[in-house]
Amino acid sequence: MQPDREPLNRLDSTDPEPAPAMGGGLDRGFGHMLQQAAISPQLAAELASDQPGCRLSPLEKTLLARWPVPAYAAVLRDPVQALEEGRPDYDIFLEGAQLVLDELSRFDISELIELRFPVGGVLVGWHRFELSDLFLGQIWLAQAPMLDWLAGHGVRLEALAARARPYALAQAALWVERETGQNREQAIVTGQLYPYLQRLFGAAFNLLGVNPLQATQVSTAGFEPLLLAGGALRLEGVKAPPGRAFSMLDINVRCTTAGELRCAAQLLYEQGLLGAQSCALLSHADCFQLHEVQLQAANSTYDWIDVFEQALAALWMHGDLGDSVQAVVSLLKSADLVGQVEPVSG
Repeated sequence: MQPDREPLNRLDSTDPEPAPAMGGGLDRGFGHMLQQAAISPQLAAELASDQPGCRLSPLEKTLLARWPVPAYAAVLRDPVQALEEGRPDYDIFLEGAQLVLDELSRFDISELIELRFPVGGVLVGWHRFELSDLFLGQIWLAQAPMLDWLAGHGVRLEALAARARPYALAQAALWVERETGQNREQAIVTGQLYPYLQRLFGAAFNLLGVNPLQATQVSTAGFEPLLLAGGALRLEGVKAPPGRAFSMLDINVRCTTAGELRCAAQLLYEQGLLGAQSCALLSHADCFQLHEVQLQAANSTYDWIDVFEQALAALWMHGDLGDSVQAVVSLLKSADLVGQVEPVSG
């Protein structure tokens, strides 16, 4: 078979310019990126150094600790061969992933939920949005049992997605090389391993699978593997209030992107530090922005306390209670209070 060497933005654009690097606010400065990925200045210097190709960088070890990939270095050394060898497992993943989405769709009687299963895992989106208690209640009736089902089948889903990772990384490696002219070895030599891995894992996890994202949707709806892997390392074994956990992730709720906020919410939920309903609302924070705000760039930073307070005020004006949104406002304010005591870097 011929490997797909089309560019990363092939799915949704005819623009010949390369797609932007994946990931919410990750282009605001590599120093801040490395902090969020739990990489110390010493390890950051190592990332920029010339390393033997067979040696994994600290960042790669962090990523692979969360998402193991068999023969990772060999996959990136010869992605064409890995693509051919990994296709049978990828096809098995596609079949199993579709069955998972079919199972989850049973909970969505009103057809409000948009389900995807890219290689990074199941994504639960919303087909439409209305700012009302009735709509949010209907969404929650569908999404709550989905989250319970996903939590109860986590081991099975991880095993299924793991089969597809070698193929997905191989395909993403060919895309990235087409877009940037770099492979892993060249990225190491030029000190560009971090942005290379950002694009590589972002593409592999979001742009391949059943009903995958389009490239322009990644910043608002996709996985950010580097932030998730680094954040999980920071929160490992932590028992803390949500506000404190946000601070530990270097998230300033008054100045962060929708993607970073979504990653933080997902990590807190995984650690049992955040309720499922608040996680669901924070994961769709961009839906609560005013119309004129939505027209801004997807990787822009926002004061999310202000965004949700305005949404709460709009609910009250229409006679709704807005309890779930009010709970998110209280959560974000607690995170902001901790951040004022222990300022986040940036």
